[in-house]
Amino acid sequence: MDQSAQNHIADLDSHDRRVREPAAAYLGDWLIGACRSRWDVSGVVNALVGALLREVEADVQEEIAHSLGHLVEYGVVPPEIVEPLATHLPLLDPGAAEHVAGILEAASWQKKQ
Repeated sequence: MDQSAQNHIADLDSHDRRVREPAAAYLGDWLIGACRSRWDVSGVVNALVGALLREVEADVQEEIAHSLGHLVEYGVVPPEIVEPLATHLPLLDPGAAEHVAGILEAASWQKKQ
């Protein structure tokens, strides 16, 4: 993981939602490239999941969930994130919940393969 990604992971802990939201968007874009290049994405994925579980702002939740959703199209949904996402799903804003439901559905397809 590059320094810029590490900086944006740190930004997920900012008290300012105007910092957290673009940090999540950047990390989503980073995930696309990393998945295509077959890099280890676990650090970024774990940071995004942790941020989603503690995020209270609806628009930031949705951006984080959208970023994690890139795993469905460009990568593989790690099995270890399924349970925390499934448990937290009812607590999410509807926009974020829609993205997370797609991630969970993709994880169930992967499991069947």
